[in-house]
Amino acid sequence: MFAAFVIKFIIFGFCGWLWESVLYTILSGKPDNRGFLYGPICPIYGFGANIAAALFGSLVGNPFKLFFVCMISSAALEYITSFVLEKFFGARWWDYSTIPLNIHGRICLSCSIAFGLAGVILLPGAIIPIIEHVDAIPTETASVIAIILAGFLGGDTFLSINNIIDLNKLMEDIEHEAVERKNAAGKFIEEHGGNAIKDAVMKRVPKLSRKQTYLIKNIYSFTSENKEKIIRLLKISVGYPLEPISSNTTEKSDN
Repeated sequence: MFAAFVIKFIIFGFCGWLWESVLYTILSGKPDNRGFLYGPICPIYGFGANIAAALFGSLVGNPFKLFFVCMISSAALEYITSFVLEKFFGARWWDYSTIPLNIHGRICLSCSIAFGLAGVILLPGAIIPIIEHVDAIPTETASVIAIILAGFLGGDTFLSINNIIDLNKLMEDIEHEAVERKNAAGKFIEEHGGNAIKDAVMKRVPKLSRKQTYLIKNIYSFTSENKEKIIRLLKISVGYPLEPISSNTTEKSDN
């Protein structure tokens, strides 16, 4: 039943968000709101828990086998999710590059083992019981709850994606305007120093909205392309001499 799936997806997504937010808040010593969306949901946990229950529920009596299938499947899901998010939005929400035995920073052995152990413990102890309770909800009641939750989730997803796109466009616009002003300034910059162009650029840099600031804080690292943009902007702000943008770069940006 689709309504029951939506409810279970939200429940497990919320539990995943709560777990990661509390964990990283403790590790960093400051509030850390985890996840791709603005709301308190980590979709990867919503999918992962439902998939694990559907595919591996029959393995509950075999903890050794359950551990390995949960470890491997969670690694695959995490890698695919990281890859898709980076390709679509040019950003990563987690990076295991500093952890030993990682693959492209998307997954690492220690985290995969942790997910395997979690599957052995949580699948019979929490996930399956929650699913059984949700499945027991009357169809009409479940449908109403699912519609409300789906509405919030849909609106949250739309706003999140829209603001990521706006943020990327904002970075491109700032870079192009800054470089154009610097190239046009020429001798004026040489005579007055970098502060002149810095002040001129900063006057035209729009203030980020709270939502865009949220995105910057929660995206773990930008891709190399965006890192280069940020470095270029920093060089511009202090008057560092830059080569004019080539026609190829301009064409690429226009596309």
